Amino acid sequence: MGALLWAALAIGAPFLTAGQSSNLFSSKRPLSLRESFDLALARNLNLKIEHLTRDIAGYDLSASYGVYVPNVSFRAQHDYVSQPADLDPKKNGYDLPYQMQNDTLEPGISGKLPIGLSYGVTAYTREDNVRTVLGLEPGAPIRNTNNYFSEGRIDLTQHLLRNAWIDADRELILLRRRDLKISEQGLRFQIMKTLLAVELGYDDLVTARESVRVQEKALELRQQLVAETRRRVQVGDLPPLDAEQAETQLENTLAALTSAREFYVAQQNALKSLVTDDFQSLVDVELLPTDALLALEQDLNRSESFQRAMRDRPDLIQARLAVEKGDVEVRFRKNQLFPSLDLVGAYGGLGVGDTPGRSINNVANFVNQEYSYGVVLSLPLSNVSERGLYRASKASRQIAQLELQKAEQDVLLQIADFVNRAQSRFAQVTFTRKARAFAESALAAEVKKLQNGLTTAFFVLQLQETLTAARQAEIQAVADYNKILAQLSFAEGAILEKHHLSVGAK
Repeated sequence: MGALLWAALAIGAPFLTAGQSSNLFSSKRPLSLRESFDLALARNLNLKIEHLTRDIAGYDLSASYGVYVPNVSFRAQHDYVSQPADLDPKKNGYDLPYQMQNDTLEPGISGKLPIGLSYGVTAYTREDNVRTVLGLEPGAPIRNTNNYFSEGRIDLTQHLLRNAWIDADRELILLRRRDLKISEQGLRFQIMKTLLAVELGYDDLVTARESVRVQEKALELRQQLVAETRRRVQVGDLPPLDAEQAETQLENTLAALTSAREFYVAQQNALKSLVTDDFQSLVDVELLPTDALLALEQDLNRSESFQRAMRDRPDLIQARLAVEKGDVEVRFRKNQLFPSLDLVGAYGGLGVGDTPGRSINNVANFVNQEYSYGVVLSLPLSNVSERGLYRASKASRQIAQLELQKAEQDVLLQIADFVNRAQSRFAQVTFTRKARAFAESALAAEVKKLQNGLTTAFFVLQLQETLTAARQAEIQAVADYNKILAQLSFAEGAILEKHHLSVGAK
């Protein structure tokens, strides 16, 4: 009776364990690898951050062009002066008292051009209204006079040496253009890294699911053997030691199945963290991978992989852009070694009249011209600071070039390693597949021998362990091969093309 009860518990244990595992999820969702990619591209948090980083670089570039936006000004002003009579020792008598009011309008526009030209256009008109008392005695006559004065002119300054072909503003624009390109490649690289993580996570989830199935099949074999061994022990065909050995392996298999299911849940969570920005909404959902775990032989060409990586890897493109930024810095610092030589000029006209229209008309017709031109030369007694900065910029540019060279070499090393490992792992897939087939045949033969009384449970247990190990090894070999191929496509910069995906960052 005790043996029958134990057998019932042993047979029911895996179902209880399975029930506990399934209770972790309240719903199921079939999910393909392509669907995983689509979810990650839309909802992955790292990608959202990188998108905003790229947007900020675009905003910074737009802001840097603001230096060339003309600055418009307008001034309207009223002045009033009440001057009392005053004794002037240089004159006979007094300066007469007066009251003067001035009304001024002054519009203007100024700015600079990318060719190193600064400009300023100004114009103003002023009304002078004066009330003069013609005497110091009470009741002296009063004279009211008014006049209008106008001016219009343009002032130009053109840099000829320092700040001529590049200045701080143009340097900033050139640098921010490359920063935008760098951020676009950074976004593309983050997309690639996210896709790689999703593909590896998906493969890990499929592998974990298959590992659970392997352990479930092993448990089924253990249950069958325990039942058969117990029956044979009861009838006296086998010693009690065989039953204890079978029971021991059953318990070990239950422990292994529990561990496999724990790992399966962990891989569920890992994949969910990559494909959603709201983990809580998926925490009770079981993702059911719909893509099979297959090993398809790939035609690998190391030289073609090298060329593709040199052309398409976003991080290498970023490194080349960093070298270009160094070129811009060197160019600017070299320009600052020159003395400041500026060509300056101005041209305009003055107008005076008893009416506003007459004074403005005189300005427009340049009745009274004014102009000036010349050069302004300025140079320091020593260029110690500029020469030091120039040498530092050249050294920084050389560092960027060496970093590019190192990055290219590291990528080539990765590709060479992945190509070698992919070829080796595919051979392992073939070997483990054959080993699993041989283990299945050997176990089937040994079970028949046990049924005919020609062997013991001990040897059957050994072959069951061998079969379980062979199945697990085959699954792991296929998974490792697929993961190596994914890493190789990433190293080549071709993971997007491999999965027929297109993104905006180029």
